Amino acid sequence: MTIILAKIFGLYFLAIGLAILINPNRFKNIYLQSMNDENFLLIGGILALLIGAFIVSVHNTWVLEWPIILTLLGWWSLIKGFSLLIYPESIKLFSFMQNRSMRFYQILGLIYLVFSLFLIYKGWS
Repeated sequence: MTIILAKIFGLYFLAIGLAILINPNRFKNIYLQSMNDENFLLIGGILALLIGAFIVSVHNTWVLEWPIILTLLGWWSLIKGFSLLIYPESIKLFSFMQNRSMRFYQILGLIYLVFSLFLIYKGWS
């Protein structure tokens, strides 16, 4: 299951990283709009909860090696989903992303891209 999740998350972070690098304005605008959209927060919370619950149930591996990254992603998603459903205002914890320069989003995209390449390497090697 570790290899499959590494491949899935590798491709996911690759797509997100490239999308942020190519169009950082879109991601900045999506964040600003989503903070006030109750429907978006509800659907996002449900999806995050579902994804997190799946990952935690099939890959709750606590070892001091790279697979713990996948477990932590699962727990992060589970906690994020719970918090968005129970306390939608928790999205404001990410308010530091408001009013950031395009350079911030480009660096974020590069971080996602490097992380994706690591997972892709682990998944396909």
